[in-house]
Amino acid sequence: MEKRIYRFFIDYEKEERWVNEMADRGWNLKKAVVGYFIFEKGTPQQYIYRNELVNSKSKDYFEFLEEMNIECVHKFGVWAYYRKPKAEGPFELFSDTTSKISYIKSMNRIFIVLLLFNIVAGLYNFSMGAWGPSVTIVNTSVGCLNFIVSIMVCISIFKNENRKKRLKENLHIFEG
Repeated sequence: MEKRIYRFFIDYEKEERWVNEMADRGWNLKKAVVGYFIFEKGTPQQYIYRNELVNSKSKDYFEFLEEMNIECVHKFGVWAYYRKPKAEGPFELFSDTTSKISYIKSMNRIFIVLLLFNIVAGLYNFSMGAWGPSVTIVNTSVGCLNFIVSIMVCISIFKNENRKKRLKENLHIFEG
């Protein structure tokens, strides 16, 4: 039995918590593509899930995860979902605070590029829609969509910056 759910997340940690809540109720992630999730019925509390931006991960990285009994459930673009049997105990993808900070920095670099692209595309579409040779609702609508995406990306960047700040503060507490 499968369950298909449309749910969009701006915060990757909230998405991960939600997927784990679904798994606790017996719905195991099968596939996820930008706000579209497919779950299959399974045993409640069978797996723990993690998600990760995998922009430049090598084949060796995925082989290492397999050796650790971490299964890559689904990879879409630069985003991957992993799971491990809950009976084996909790697992994290990052072994220390410094690697987590580095991960957040790399994620924000990609988000900043996405933000700039959407701002430029939004301005272009608005100008074509409003002042172009033929005033079109399509260009204006796409421009609005670009700005909505820009706002959502900004929210993600700010949340990640706050996470990074808290991690750095905790790092200094433990070091000092």
